[in-house]
Amino acid sequence: MVDEEEIEEIYKKGIYAYRKGELNNASDLLMQVVEANEEDHRAWNALGVVLTKAGKYEDADVCFENALVHDQSNEVYERNRKKNRSHIKKSIKDYFSPGSIPLPAGVSMPYLIGGIAAVFILIITLAVVIPPLLYPAPLSATAGDIPISIEQLPDIVEITNTGGPGTELVTEYTVTGNNQTISSPDGTPLTLGTDIGSTLGIPIDELYPVSEENSVTLRLTASFEDGTDRQVALKTLALPVITPEPVIETPPTPTVYEPSFKKGDVLIRTENGVYVLISDLLSDNQYQTEQLSRRNDGLFFVQPGTRQNVSVKEIEESATKSTEFSIPTDGQFRQDTPYQAMRSLSLPVAGVNPFYVPGDVLSRSAGSTDDVIVIMGYDPVADEYVSDTIYQYYSGEWGYRPDDQPEWNPRTAIEGSYPARKARIALSQIGIGADSSPPGTQPLYGEGDIIAVDRGADANLLLVLAWHPDVNQYETDVISQSYDGGWHRNGTNKSVIRSQLEREYPYKVRNVDASLVHIR
Repeated sequence: MVDEEEIEEIYKKGIYAYRKGELNNASDLLMQVVEANEEDHRAWNALGVVLTKAGKYEDADVCFENALVHDQSNEVYERNRKKNRSHIKKSIKDYFSPGSIPLPAGVSMPYLIGGIAAVFILIITLAVVIPPLLYPAPLSATAGDIPISIEQLPDIVEITNTGGPGTELVTEYTVTGNNQTISSPDGTPLTLGTDIGSTLGIPIDELYPVSEENSVTLRLTASFEDGTDRQVALKTLALPVITPEPVIETPPTPTVYEPSFKKGDVLIRTENGVYVLISDLLSDNQYQTEQLSRRNDGLFFVQPGTRQNVSVKEIEESATKSTEFSIPTDGQFRQDTPYQAMRSLSLPVAGVNPFYVPGDVLSRSAGSTDDVIVIMGYDPVADEYVSDTIYQYYSGEWGYRPDDQPEWNPRTAIEGSYPARKARIALSQIGIGADSSPPGTQPLYGEGDIIAVDRGADANLLLVLAWHPDVNQYETDVISQSYDGGWHRNGTNKSVIRSQLEREYPYKVRNVDASLVHIR
């Protein structure tokens, strides 16, 4: 069953063939459309136009009649029918009817009829003789039968030119399957020879690409010397059903990785600096890993709930070895047990004392406030300092760290790069983040304080409504003085981080009873 999309595609091909002057091909394609859908008035009209062009006026008239049956009011179809009928020869009775011709004076009816008959015979004679001389009919319409044999053999379809009266007028035979060109392996369209007895063999396997549900309709079209063509053979073949052989997939050979790390190795993840312990080697190309935390004295602890299995490839592409632990007697690393990194052969001998102590604030040169770090601890076994960048608060005090992720570096690297000690601070007094405030210090403002950006009389004023130590924030509102000397506020309470408020509003104007300030 041909669906609507295929019918529409055949219709378009028929119109295209007509525009190229391939009248026989166009009529064949449009005939397929009306055979598939007898109510397609477009196709009937188009087929009539093609047949008119080919000189088949009687057949064209039938097509226009069918088109008007399904679309009676179409003026285009009516004009095409009238134009086609102008080519159809009329009988004498159409030219002569009682009262249609006025009789000249003095001429009797028998003579008039005889004269008209003579003229009519002359006209018919000229119409029959002259058109074929001036406009000969296309060879595709006048050539005799051209018998073509299509035979399906077990492995091949054999097409044979058995000859006929019109064979000598054919210049080429083309073959299509389901209206698709059939080509040889090198891409050349297949053609049948024009000599009588010529044979074309098409392997069955080459028809499957153009088949539909193992069925293919072979169509043979003959092209004539005058450029016209017509279908000379049509046969539908049922192709053998191919049962695909089952594909037996060979399982891929697993890739075996030779691990670069061993049990007890401590790694550092390159993307975030997290310590990872290789707690075991597994048989399926995986490491068993656990995350570690490291205290300021250098001791490591296994973080609970972090055990996971990770592929050897992933770990070795994303981490580097930092140090290693001695493997416990029972081979198990426990969460509540501190572990000390083993001394590296490259480390100095024991007995070397560190130059800095926890709390020392260091810079690269005396007086410099750029690139300042704070020493947070020291590991004597690994001979490493733990440190972090530190910044001054808005008040000038040291200070705060950008985050809670310190770094471990060799003692010699720290002492060589940061030779200047700027200050010393208790580790408990170091805040985390720029919005923090110096730990242990009291807030500058309390409830009822009116604060300002500067000392100007028209400065913007805020009223401190409360201090929330649990979140390190003030609760504030905009306040202004009324005409009677009192105060009123907007009622749009807003929470502000302590450090931000004290930095932006450094001046205290006065203190009032916040409960007596009316909301405007």
